[in-house]
Amino acid sequence: MSTLDLTSMRTLTVSMFQLVLDHLPQTVFWKDRELLYLGCNERFARDALLASPADVVGKTDYDMPWVAQADLYRADDWQVIASGKARLNYEEPQSRPDGTTIVLQTSKIPLLDSTGQIVGVLGMYEDITERKRIEAERALLQEQVIRAQQAALAELSTPLIPISSDVVVMPLIGTMDSQRAQRVLTTLLDGVATSHARVAILDITGVAVVDTQIANALVRAAQAVKLLGAQVVLTGIRPEVAQTLVGLGVDLTGMVTRGTLQSGIAYAVGRFA
Repeated sequence: MSTLDLTSMRTLTVSMFQLVLDHLPQTVFWKDRELLYLGCNERFARDALLASPADVVGKTDYDMPWVAQADLYRADDWQVIASGKARLNYEEPQSRPDGTTIVLQTSKIPLLDSTGQIVGVLGMYEDITERKRIEAERALLQEQVIRAQQAALAELSTPLIPISSDVVVMPLIGTMDSQRAQRVLTTLLDGVATSHARVAILDITGVAVVDTQIANALVRAAQAVKLLGAQVVLTGIRPEVAQTLVGLGVDLTGMVTRGTLQSGIAYAVGRFA
């Protein structure tokens, strides 16, 4: 093969290599050990506001629109060159000519010559700003959905049902803890204040276990409701619950008790008949 043919072949290879780079979906660049740019693809040239990839040769990050991140980028380059280890798929900011800042997903690997010596760094990145925005919006929406679900569950766990203009009922079902006890108190006070109810019935038929914490919560609820000028009627007290309350020495003074919800409603409604 003649020297002319060999030169033409090399020129064609270089042109083909540049053509391949320019059609990659990622932005590609490479630098020498002094962190001077040796080449890039078309995408990088556009980001750098250069007329062509050839114009990048000899420039540094301090010559680029992202000069604000130059020290950051160069520190990453030096780390890759010094360690001989790649840094893959990490996020970093990039300033744009219009004054905005985008988010890049970047990878950098050591650039080796034919003998295996590190002669620079090869990097590529893609703009993931829109992806990050969508992820943030999705996370916010998910958080809002979770909050709405929690609010709905809280409302279901402490329902306040009006029986008449003077009477409201709150049936309690399941396990009670300090957080739910506080919701009971808040819902009860808000409901009594809003409806101007004169009797609030707390039905604990569905509460499996009544311990000191629950008993004290019920007493606090009765005391707080009394301050609003209303009365609490405690219903659904099973024999074992009655024994527990007695054993705990719970003071139910000022609180009317009834064995069933029906008898509690009859008592409350009868007061205002």
